[in-house]
Amino acid sequence: MKVIIALSALVSTAMAAVTAIPTFTLQAVAPNQPFDGMTLSLNGPLTGLNNSGTPLQFYATGADNYFTWSLHGYPIGIIDTPAVLVGDNALKFAFLSNPEQVSEKYGSRMMMDGWTFNMGRPSVKIAPAPGKFLGYNFEQRWYAFPGEQEGQWNVMWWDGSCCVTANGFPLKLKLIQTDARISS
Repeated sequence: MKVIIALSALVSTAMAAVTAIPTFTLQAVAPNQPFDGMTLSLNGPLTGLNNSGTPLQFYATGADNYFTWSLHGYPIGIIDTPAVLVGDNALKFAFLSNPEQVSEKYGSRMMMDGWTFNMGRPSVKIAPAPGKFLGYNFEQRWYAFPGEQEGQWNVMWWDGSCCVTANGFPLKLKLIQTDARISS
């Protein structure tokens, strides 16, 4: 009986810890652009704006004294789905399970675990919080490119090695906290 009570308490504590993890989504900030104010969604593992996929939700792991963070898809499942940038020069923003094994399908390069959050200016505290902007290694090189369907946009991160085509529009990605217990 004591074992069952102890096990029940352990499960309750674990569930409370999982539901206490702050989860976020991302909102496009691009004044005068058709996608301004849209939230990111997932079409398979890739992120986009105004597509028919599921709303993007993630949580971050790290600490206030870390200079970079890791992002992970939410809800939490058996297989972790970390956020990655994959591709060649314009990198796709994706949430891939087993990224080391499947990223080559999307391009020759993969970057992860370099996520940063800021208010548009350098800050000592880079922890994720509502209203901050998502960057990678302190860079905010996000662009939206027209998708396959009218009104859809692919969100990509530019590595700075080449030029951005005329149909790419710069944007910022603002963190919006979600109540994961309600939406999952």
